[in-house]
Amino acid sequence: MLVRRLNKFAICLLVVIGTSSFSAFCQSDEPKVTRYNGKVSQQIVMTRESPIIDHATGKRISYETYDNMLRRNPGLYKTQPIFDKFGKASSFEIIKRSQLHIQSDGSVMNNPDLMPEIGEPIAPFVMRGLDGKEYDSEKLKGKYILLGFWVRYEKPLYTFASTKVISNFVDENKKKGVEIISLGTTLNTEEECLEAIPKRNCGFIPVPESYGFNHRYKISETPYFILVDRKGIVRAMAPHTEFSKISDLVLR
Repeated sequence: MLVRRLNKFAICLLVVIGTSSFSAFCQSDEPKVTRYNGKVSQQIVMTRESPIIDHATGKRISYETYDNMLRRNPGLYKTQPIFDKFGKASSFEIIKRSQLHIQSDGSVMNNPDLMPEIGEPIAPFVMRGLDGKEYDSEKLKGKYILLGFWVRYEKPLYTFASTKVISNFVDENKKKGVEIISLGTTLNTEEECLEAIPKRNCGFIPVPESYGFNHRYKISETPYFILVDRKGIVRAMAPHTEFSKISDLVLR
């Protein structure tokens, strides 16, 4: 995170994920990987009223204490947002740079050690799909959930071939009587989703302006997928180029 003081009352955080490896399927029978070394950034505003957590103690601190920590130790700390179950930055955390995965260009990588783990419950989420429906992980228990994490619905990552493997997986299980709720996060707005999503079945319900969930689940490579079982437990995880780790599973 890159912290920049705008004025005495607000701070604007630029959330940057850099030097990530992004997978894509090209329009051919065999998957080909496209590596993308660009950055994904979001502007997130923190005010004096925003909850601030000291990473070292796990306790909430006042804005004045936070401001003093930055003043007394210039360059020692970074501030990063904490994303809640709605994928929103509802609070912020001050953390020593030595505890972050900082790249040579100054960007901060998500720590893969903090990603969900197979066999563990998925951290709760509430997503609002492009279909206008709300998808609450607690209310979805009893059904399989496929979470797809994207950046934007555009080439070279989002193509017919890249979504066909998803739709095939969902449709084949549906024929067997196994329902899968498939959701796809993105930076795209609702209007951009409507323009980008073709009339064909793309295999998932787009969730506009939901990139905060990529941060919540510490996703550093996209497209990336997490399969959650009927009990809310992570069953499988895989980048797009290894989607067979998910599609080869026999679901009941």
